[in-house]
Amino acid sequence: AAAAAAAAKAPFFLLASSVDIGRLRHHCAICSGTCFSLVLPISTGSGVFIELRQSSYIFCIDSRTVNEYLSTMPHLANLLRRLIPFLLLLHHFAVAKCFTPASSQVSLQRSVSGASNRQRILAENSTSWNTLSGGAPLVIARGGSSGLFPDQTFLAYVDALNNSLSEIALFCDLQLTNDSVGICRTGIDLQNSTNIAMAFPNSSNTYMVNGNSVSGYFSIDFSGNELLSYVQAVQPIQSRSPVYDGYFPIFQPVNVTDTIAEVGLKSLVWLNVEFASFFEEHHVNMTSYILSAIKTLQINYISSPEVSFLKGIQTAAHKSKVKLIFRLLDVEDVEPTTNVTYGSWLKDLKNITGFASGILVPKNLIWSINNQFYLESETTLVQDAHAVGLEVYASGFANDAVPVALNYSFNPIEEYLQFLSGSGAVVDGVLTDFPVTASESLACYTNNSAVSSSKVEAGASSPLIISHNGASGDYPGCTLLAYQGAVKAGASYIDCPVQMTKDGIPICREFPDLLKSTDISSHTEFFPSRLSSVPQLQTNMGIFTFNLTLKEIDTLKAIMYSPEASYGLTRNQAYNSIYGVMTLSDFLNFAKNISNIGILIDIQDAYFLQTTIHLDVVGTVIATLDGAGYQKSNQVLIQSEDSSVLQRFQQLTPYRRIYRVDNESVSFRLSTIQEIKQMADIVALPRLLIAYTYEDGFLANGSSIVREFQAQNISVFISYLRNEFVALAFDYQADPTLEINTMAQFFKVNGIVTDFPATSRAYLDNSCRTLKTQAGGEFDYSMRLVIPGDLLQTISGAPPPIASEPLLPVSQPALPPTVISPVSPTGPSSSGPATNSPGSSTAPPSLIAPGPSKPSAGSRTSASHLLALFFSSLFFVI
Repeated sequence: AAAAAAAAKAPFFLLASSVDIGRLRHHCAICSGTCFSLVLPISTGSGVFIELRQSSYIFCIDSRTVNEYLSTMPHLANLLRRLIPFLLLLHHFAVAKCFTPASSQVSLQRSVSGASNRQRILAENSTSWNTLSGGAPLVIARGGSSGLFPDQTFLAYVDALNNSLSEIALFCDLQLTNDSVGICRTGIDLQNSTNIAMAFPNSSNTYMVNGNSVSGYFSIDFSGNELLSYVQAVQPIQSRSPVYDGYFPIFQPVNVTDTIAEVGLKSLVWLNVEFASFFEEHHVNMTSYILSAIKTLQINYISSPEVSFLKGIQTAAHKSKVKLIFRLLDVEDVEPTTNVTYGSWLKDLKNITGFASGILVPKNLIWSINNQFYLESETTLVQDAHAVGLEVYASGFANDAVPVALNYSFNPIEEYLQFLSGSGAVVDGVLTDFPVTASESLACYTNNSAVSSSKVEAGASSPLIISHNGASGDYPGCTLLAYQGAVKAGASYIDCPVQMTKDGIPICREFPDLLKSTDISSHTEFFPSRLSSVPQLQTNMGIFTFNLTLKEIDTLKAIMYSPEASYGLTRNQAYNSIYGVMTLSDFLNFAKNISNIGILIDIQDAYFLQTTIHLDVVGTVIATLDGAGYQKSNQVLIQSEDSSVLQRFQQLTPYRRIYRVDNESVSFRLSTIQEIKQMADIVALPRLLIAYTYEDGFLANGSSIVREFQAQNISVFISYLRNEFVALAFDYQADPTLEINTMAQFFKVNGIVTDFPATSRAYLDNSCRTLKTQAGGEFDYSMRLVIPGDLLQTISGAPPPIASEPLLPVSQPALPPTVISPVSPTGPSSSGPATNSPGSSTAPPSLIAPGPSKPSAGSRTSASHLLALFFSSLFFVI
């Protein structure tokens, strides 16, 4: 009542929903007693709008107007967020300014502002696809964007429609209530995907389902009114966010068709009938329901794992041009109406053509994975099915599925391409929880070729790609294989994190503790006798490089480090204990013979090494670079978290310098940035400083830190990007490419430091970055741009403020004097001969934000070295 009174006094009205909000109908508004029939979110390039429709009345609002008004009425805003969270799509609220029919020009905002996001075309070349029909494969959204929202709900379906190809199919798992009301829910036990146990705590039951005893909550025990009025959807998969649980009512097939019609796309409807015989056994006629639905709803596909059901609706489906799809389950499962295993049906594909036009099969029946999580050879299922005239649809696609084939490098786009591209027959469609990723795979990556910079769309940012320990997402880090992989992947710079041996030789290792990335624990001569505690570096005991000589380290082999192993995501172990440890000289000799590649030397723990272990890492690195013939400043980047290290390199060398920030809980002022500018040309920031993620896994509003550094002429690298879905905020829908897109297009970082350089390079080369897609046409497909903070506001309105953090302490204790001793141009090689690409060494791509002027890159004389050494010694004494 208070909200109604407040709204009556303002030029706004307040929406309140009826019980049956799942049908998107009967939404009432307090505005001269007018009741509107539909509330529709419309996403456009300019913002998000809500249309309210009743006959010829069209009302529209923009989020800026609403936010400005709600900022003056916080109590009303909070009330709105509690009452109708299902309408909070991309930071808009269900409050609208009233317009009269005379202001009908407002309705044009949908057709004009929304055009670029409404229209979708497929980026394909002029040749036909290798599907049965020759058309593009179909993206089938299982319950909408069910990887992010509870499946088969309003927001899940709308998100899929707004961010996928235009002709996707919305998938509804059909079940019936005891009064034959159709609902969209996955799984025969409703407790898995709804809060029904809270609404009806004493209504569980046990039934025989296809020969198995199943206990739970069944739709046949409830009326349609009970489920639609009192039960809401929840996220059934534990690795996904539960924050939307209980907000969205159960959808019906009519809701799916209505949503498509109102959004205005040519999307399709796919009904899946999993348990037809079960409903028939309990006197709920699924066949009658489907025959009626075919007449009244726009249905395009019907699938079922039951042969008799498909045969029963075959005539009606044919008349209505509805495709019937035989869904095959596991090969050992028995089809309940014929008592024949699905494996036997796969051997008799010709017989399936008598009642279906296609098959829906688990993806592993096409590309299977062995016990070591590698792909086996492709089966002939697609070719065999196409040969008899059957389409093939593959199911089971999810960006956050575990386990996943290691061949895909934790990049879901690679998996889609395995099924959707190639010279042979490809599947006719994919059933996925993440239709956004499937769409970008089809539109941007199939038939893809490198995109020259002259063809990249104006304003599109192209950051540099910097490897992190080489291609360490696929190979043991800092090995010859990892560096070869990074070069092949198209990295702009390859990196060597320098550690020191006991006898003063610089080596490339991810960590000073050899237990983390070598097989030293299997060497009884070292383990456990050489364990020691170094509290300055880590809390656990370890075996450190500076306690072993190079000869001792040469006996070790590198192993893969998996940063997300605790989540069951173990990286490729195939190359463990094969490649040895590389010295810095090995690394430089390898890189020197690779054309168009830069090197990044990361100096770690220099003050500790020089003052406690008495190893001069700065002088040793300079001497090694000199010995390898690196005199060109644009080929070498020096990185350190220690300002005194960068200052020393600034005094002694012409190399460009990167200040690495490791602490994610710090803040910056202009004075801090200017202090960094005195010693560095580039700053490397951890991802959480650029795009902060709250504890619930959602992105906060975007930070301005990148722009602040760039305004001071300092380039910004983000570190470190990883493909594993647990490393990503929920906003990115377990798709690392969406994170890269946000970093490149929203934050406009200058460089990406990544364990998976191939993923970043593929993003930079994708065809959606060109001015026109390969197919041409009036509208282009736009890769989804994730805006930090937008999704968070669909949960809680205005994001909570980020706690203030202490200022970053830039100044560090000065290093002792640096001594540069000559080093042989060819250092020891413990990792085997490198297979280098031919060609002369050329400069890598230039950085976007130029740094301050530097000394000439010419050869340094011994006199200049002595002079610099004198001043650095004097500085240290002072």
